[in-house]
Amino acid sequence: MQTSLARQRLSNGTLIVVIVAYLMFIVLGFPDGMLGVAWPSMMRDFRVQNAQMGTLLLAATVGFLLTSFNTGRLIRWFDVSNLLVVSSLVRGVGLLGMAFAPQWPWLVAASFIFGLGSGAIDGGMNTYFAMRIRSPRLMNWLHASFGLGATIGPILLTTLFSLGILWRWGYVLVAGLQVAVGLAIFLRAGEWQMRREATETGQHTSHRSMRATLARPVVWVNIAIFFLYAGMEVTAGNWSYSLFTEARGVAPEVAGLWAGLYWGSFTIGRFFFGVVANRFAVIPTVRAASLTAVAASALLWWNPVNWVGFLGLLILGFAMAPIFPLLVTATPLRLGAADAGNAIGFQVAAASFGIGVLPGLAGALADYTSLEVVGPFLVVWLIVMAALHEIAVRHHAGEEG
Repeated sequence: MQTSLARQRLSNGTLIVVIVAYLMFIVLGFPDGMLGVAWPSMMRDFRVQNAQMGTLLLAATVGFLLTSFNTGRLIRWFDVSNLLVVSSLVRGVGLLGMAFAPQWPWLVAASFIFGLGSGAIDGGMNTYFAMRIRSPRLMNWLHASFGLGATIGPILLTTLFSLGILWRWGYVLVAGLQVAVGLAIFLRAGEWQMRREATETGQHTSHRSMRATLARPVVWVNIAIFFLYAGMEVTAGNWSYSLFTEARGVAPEVAGLWAGLYWGSFTIGRFFFGVVANRFAVIPTVRAASLTAVAASALLWWNPVNWVGFLGLLILGFAMAPIFPLLVTATPLRLGAADAGNAIGFQVAAASFGIGVLPGLAGALADYTSLEVVGPFLVVWLIVMAALHEIAVRHHAGEEG
């Protein structure tokens, strides 16, 4: 039913919209993959230490949260097409600001502007797909497109480095692509209108207050899981290049390739699990993926020879891929429909906060010890995440019992 509906909509002109949306998410993912490669050059240009990556990420996260939390209100005010166009311009300005920042405070301010645009694009596009496209497969591939962009990003920047081009021009290039995709939406704005539909059934779900949802301890367990998941995902992506080049003496071209392949394996995992998601139960899949992530990060830490660390990073990307979408999908089942709306918002916010905090914490520890701390940092927190998942599962089983 859903598949035939999606095909019907695609045949009626939505295909172009979907393609542009995927291009938007590819561009959305570029900077996430580029930062880890650009960071050593940024440190030299702005004379900062590894821990300052946390400041940069936190500025972007604050901007992201401000707009993503208000996505529904922004869509009601501007409609989704106008929101995406304006957000593309804002994000483009932020990227240009990062490219031409003369001093560190300007780079942080530009990162905040970049986050404002990113949050509105992420929230607006997800809302559009959920309400208009309504295809789980196309939604999974939308998020896989982000991973594709994160895969291309470090490879693109490494290629520019090999040609003697500064990191700043990589951000200029992505800013141009961002504005170009926004222009594509502007030129076909009529096809991006949100369709207001009447409720098809008479069933209504009661919703609890935010305070009532937060009063449940298991909600905080799930918040912690998302905080750790997103933080570890980005920590691995952002610090692997520096770990390989500065601590292990790997050539920049090779390190950049493997940093890109981390996001590549992540993207392949998203595509793969998007296709087979309905064939496996959520809890065993998340459990297996979490334990595999722990083992993979242990290989990255152990690293008796470089190829073992490379393999660990590759496996880690694939293992992390299904955890976020599966846990979001399972939220109504685990917490109940009345709390699901609030809880999903809290979880997404926790994920953004984890991205803003945990990679910076890893950088601070690296400054006090060495970049080799990245491996044990990943292992410890991924074990905690897996343990929290088991606590959440047991709580759900206890409620059912």
